[in-house]
Amino acid sequence: MRFRQQPDSQSSAYARLRRGGLLGLRSGVLSRVQLQLSAQNALSLLILLALVIGICAGLVVIGFRQISEGPAILYLPQLEDFESLPSLWRFLLPVCGALVLGLIFHWVAPSGRPTGVVHVLDRLHNHQGRMPMKNAALQFFAGSLALLSGQSIGREGPSVHLGAASGSWVAQRLRLPNNSARTMLACGVAAAIAASFNTPLAGVIFAMEVVMLEYTVSGFLPVMIAAVSGSAATRLAFGHQAAFSVPATQLQSLAELPILFCCALVIGALASIFIISQRHLVPLQQKHSPLIRLPAAGIATGILALWVPEILGAGYDTLELTMLGQLGTVALIAIALAKLTATALATGLGIPGGVIGPSLILGACIGGAAGHLANLWLGAATASPGLYAMVGMAAMMAALLNAPLAALLAILELTYNPNVLFPGMMTIVVACLVSRQFFSTDGIYQESLRALGKSGTPSWRAQMLNRVGVASVMEKAVVVTPQLLDKAQAERLIEQQPAWLLVGGEGTPQALRTADLANFLQRPKTEESDEPTQEEAPEEKIDLLRLPGERLQLAPLSWRATLLEAQQQLDLRGADALYIGRDYDQGNPGVLDSEVAGIILPQHIEHYYRQ
Repeated sequence: MRFRQQPDSQSSAYARLRRGGLLGLRSGVLSRVQLQLSAQNALSLLILLALVIGICAGLVVIGFRQISEGPAILYLPQLEDFESLPSLWRFLLPVCGALVLGLIFHWVAPSGRPTGVVHVLDRLHNHQGRMPMKNAALQFFAGSLALLSGQSIGREGPSVHLGAASGSWVAQRLRLPNNSARTMLACGVAAAIAASFNTPLAGVIFAMEVVMLEYTVSGFLPVMIAAVSGSAATRLAFGHQAAFSVPATQLQSLAELPILFCCALVIGALASIFIISQRHLVPLQQKHSPLIRLPAAGIATGILALWVPEILGAGYDTLELTMLGQLGTVALIAIALAKLTATALATGLGIPGGVIGPSLILGACIGGAAGHLANLWLGAATASPGLYAMVGMAAMMAALLNAPLAALLAILELTYNPNVLFPGMMTIVVACLVSRQFFSTDGIYQESLRALGKSGTPSWRAQMLNRVGVASVMEKAVVVTPQLLDKAQAERLIEQQPAWLLVGGEGTPQALRTADLANFLQRPKTEESDEPTQEEAPEEKIDLLRLPGERLQLAPLSWRATLLEAQQQLDLRGADALYIGRDYDQGNPGVLDSEVAGIILPQHIEHYYRQ
C-alpha cells in the first residue's frame, strides 16, 4: 500500500498540515450533520431524517400494494377471492406464477436473489445496514407476482424489505455514518409495518424487538416518528378504517382459561414444526436452482388449493371470516394444516414473501377451532370463537417470530379490542415457552439465518459498539506530515500541539507521538551517542520513522464506520491503531492525506464499552 506525498513541494505539504485534524473533513452543513450523527445523542437530526424515511417507505409500500392487488381484478371477482376460481385455475395459477418466478430468479445473479426479512437482518447485522437496491427491485416485482399468483405468503415480509431499503437508500445518498444508517433502516421497517396494517405502534415494537434487537431511547424516538409518518401516508391512500372489522368480544369466564392454555400448547407446537421445517428447507436455496425450487413450491400449493382454496394469496378474507366465527371447526383445522404446509414450502424454498400474515391465519384457525370446542363443552356462557381466534393470532405470531410484545400490540391495533390483552398475554407466554423450551427453537428469522450459515443475533457488546461512530470518539489532535522534515518544519509542527503525527512512508503508515519529536529536538547537540544524530548535521532532514520513540502501525478505516467495525479491523489487520479517512471505503486503498480526521486506538474502544 502506497501513500500520496509531495516532498518536493513544501508549500503544498504545509497547506496539508494546516488542514489536518477534524476540520479537514470538508466544511459545510452536510459534513457537520454527518459528523454529529456519528454520536448517540443526535436525536433532533435523526427524528428529522426518520420523518422523511417514514414518508418514503409509506409511499413505496403503497406502490407495492397497488401493484400486488390491482391486476387481480382481471381474474378475481373481488380482492383475494381465490375460492371462487374453478379448480383448474386454482391449480394452474400458483404453478404458472412459480414457474415465472423461477425464470426471473434464474436470470438474476445469485447476489441479487436474497429478499425478505431474513435478508434485512443479514444486511443489518453483517453489513452495517447497507441494502442493495437490486435486491429491493427484485422484491418489489417478484413479491407482487407471488401474491398475484396466489402463493401462500404474506405481504408484510416484502414490505419490511422495501421499507428497510428505503431507509438504507436515504442513508447511503446522504453518506450517513453507519451507526445512524442502522437506525434509518429500522425507521424504514417500522414505517413499512405501520403502512401495511395501519398499526404504527406494532411497527415500532417490531422494528426494535425483531430487527434491532434492543430498546433504547435514541432508537425509539426516530422509529416512532417514522411509523407515524408511514401510517399517515397509508391512511391518506386507503382510509382510516381498521384492517379488520370485528365485534368487540370478551372472555366470559375464567373456566375458559384451561381451554386457552391447551390452545397455546398446540400453537407453540405448530410454530416449532414450522420453524424446524425451515431448518431443512432453507439450505436447499443454496443447493438447487430456482428453476427447480420455486416451481416445486408452486405445484405443492396448487395441489393443496384444489381441496383448500383458502390457502391461496395473503388470505385476509379468510382471516376476517375466522374472527367473525363464520367458519366451522373442521374447515378451520383443514385450513391450518394446509396453510402450514404450503407456507413452509413456499418460504423455505425461496418464494419471495413473508410469514407474518400466514402466522396470523394459522393462529386464528387454531384459536377459532378452540373457541368452537369451548362453546360445545361449556355452553353458550363462553366467549365467541372470534375472541379465541384473535388470541390465537397473537400467540402464533409471537411464537413464530419470537416477538411477544410486537404480536400483542399488533392484534390490539388490528382489532381495536382491548379485551384480547388479558387472555392474549397468557397464551403468548405459554406458546413461546413451548416453542423455546420444549422444542428448542428460536425465532424463524434467526433460525433461517443460521440455516444459511449467517449470524443473526449479535452480542450485547457488538450491539453497544454498533451504536456509536468512530468520528465521535476518535483522537482528533493529529497532523499528517511527510517522513522527512527539517528542524524549522518540525518546530512548526510542535507549535500546533497535535497528540500524534501521522507519517506515510514507502510501507505501512505509522503514528508517532509529538512528544517524542519534541524530546528529540531538545536533545543537546553535544550528547554522546553510538551513531551520529541528525542534529549534528543541521542540513540533513529529520527522519520521523527512525528517531527514537513509540510508533504505531496504522491501518485505514472509513469515518462512517462504527466502533464495532473499528474493533474488527484492528483484529483483522493486526494494526496498533486506525487512521480515519473521509473518503476511504472498504475495498479501496486508503490515502494518508489532508482527509485524515483522526485515529482510533484500542483504548478508545475499550473505554467506551467499559464506561
